[in-house]
Amino acid sequence: MHTCKKSSIFVRNFMIMRYFIPILMLLSVVLIGCNKTETMLTSSDARVNSFTFQTDTTNPGLTRAIYKVEHRADTGWIYNIDSLAYGTRIDSVVPMVTYKATPGSATFILPDTSITSTGADTIDFTKSPVYLYVRSSDLEHEKWYRIHITVHQVDPDLYVWKQLTEQIFAPQYCETQALLVNDELVVYVNNGFSTELYTSATGENWTKQTSLTGLPTPCSVREIMQHENTLYYIANDQLYWSQDNIHWTATDYSLADFSPQTMLMNFDGKAWCVVENHADNQLYLATVTDTLIQPFTDMQGLVDGALPAQFPISDFAALTFKSSSERPRAMVVGGRAKNGQAVNTRWNFEYAVNSGYRLKDFTIEQPQFNSLTGVSIIQYADHLMMFGGIDNDLTWRSNMLISDDEGMNWHMPDTTHNQLPKTYTTRQKQSVLVDKANNIYIIGGQNQTQSFSDVYRGYLNSINW
Repeated sequence: MHTCKKSSIFVRNFMIMRYFIPILMLLSVVLIGCNKTETMLTSSDARVNSFTFQTDTTNPGLTRAIYKVEHRADTGWIYNIDSLAYGTRIDSVVPMVTYKATPGSATFILPDTSITSTGADTIDFTKSPVYLYVRSSDLEHEKWYRIHITVHQVDPDLYVWKQLTEQIFAPQYCETQALLVNDELVVYVNNGFSTELYTSATGENWTKQTSLTGLPTPCSVREIMQHENTLYYIANDQLYWSQDNIHWTATDYSLADFSPQTMLMNFDGKAWCVVENHADNQLYLATVTDTLIQPFTDMQGLVDGALPAQFPISDFAALTFKSSSERPRAMVVGGRAKNGQAVNTRWNFEYAVNSGYRLKDFTIEQPQFNSLTGVSIIQYADHLMMFGGIDNDLTWRSNMLISDDEGMNWHMPDTTHNQLPKTYTTRQKQSVLVDKANNIYIIGGQNQTQSFSDVYRGYLNSINW
């Protein structure tokens, strides 16, 4: 009821002002004319030529924005083409208006007041509606404009996190691996005795697939790796692969010159793994297809073709991305070496047309971390994000770290803009994925006393703007 009364009062006042203002302007011109003997130049044009705001160092976006003036037959429109940045204040700003000709008068009409324009008037544009009334200097013509200034109401730098699922499956101490295959979330679960498979289109509702076959028992599911539409897993000198997530086929390498150790990463359009040479017991890189593992030694940074002793074969995180110079890159972070020791390494792989493949440990230049295992890394919004993990003393790392320089240096996120929900528990061995819509999914993981089968989704507000 109060809202209706206010609206009717405004409409009544608005109509009164529409007819009263021209009368006031006529009287003022007559009075001025009585005191001046010279002839005044008059114009019949009451249109607005341009609109902007006075420069304000606290609101630099005000004057950078583009404002459009539309001359319509009835009431014209003045508005900004793109919304002003989130947080821009428009409650006390000075509009700068130019006219097609010198107006007889110009008045800003707000819901609760009217202000005759002097060129230095402070207007509150958070009040709506705001009109500009212009009277031509010959007092014969008038023009009304509705002014509509929009400001983004959503913080573009804010990450929005939400728990989608509290439990995919019943609590038990187990290991999980989540993948995104053909736009479907796929989660493998192993409790040391059996492997289960759960799938979901959204991360909220999950279906258990009962026909899973071909994987060994036990199965270190966190070592399952995806390359394009094929999944790979290595165990007991065998390469397991599947193209439908459910049915797995094994290729035996027990009589070959090497033993497959673990899948490693996707890099430069190839699937890579680590193998051990039977002749020298050294670890080597190899490329993988459905039925073939081919050792690869043509890379700078290898030691006589072999991987350095501190290179991990378990509990590491691998990420493939493009560098700022558009070169294929991959990082392998932390993990455990062949001797079981946790390592403090950040191996960087890079390929350039002129120099070929190159391997380098970033830790030598920036020894920033202790040894760490069980972390997850993604590339998102022009930076890298690292989640979870523990160091060699079983001390839990931060829930999240950010790198703005492609993995050289890392820092805590600004928690006013990026903070996981209070329901999130610090963990390691979580899976972190990014879908085509730029949503981040954090799935599963474990700490010293329990496993998790929850699902969290997050996104940066401005990621798709």
